[in-house]
Amino acid sequence: YRQLNLPQVESNQADKRAHHNALERKRRDHIKDSFSSLRDSVPVLQGEKASRAQILDKATDYIQYMRRKNHTHQQDIDDLKKQNAMLEQQGDSESETEEPANRKKLRVEPI
Repeated sequence: YRQLNLPQVESNQADKRAHHNALERKRRDHIKDSFSSLRDSVPVLQGEKASRAQILDKATDYIQYMRRKNHTHQQDIDDLKKQNAMLEQQGDSESETEEPANRKKLRVEPI
């Protein structure tokens, strides 16, 4: 029967614990940095101190606001495209009635 070398076993356990602690510290630092980045991405929180719950609440509000804003802008773009198409049709029908030498092409640049 062989006796275990206790200092070596304790040293190995201490190494494992130190490694685990280092990994956990790295994980916490990453979460902290991510919250800081998220806080700085929300205009009302930039440069402000805020709890994690406040950061998440304000980030959620900001995302919802930006979604509504994007939806409104998309509707505006769609309306402008329709207006452009109508103007192009008007221009085409008017130019068909003009003499060929007097025709002018209406240019509408895409958005």
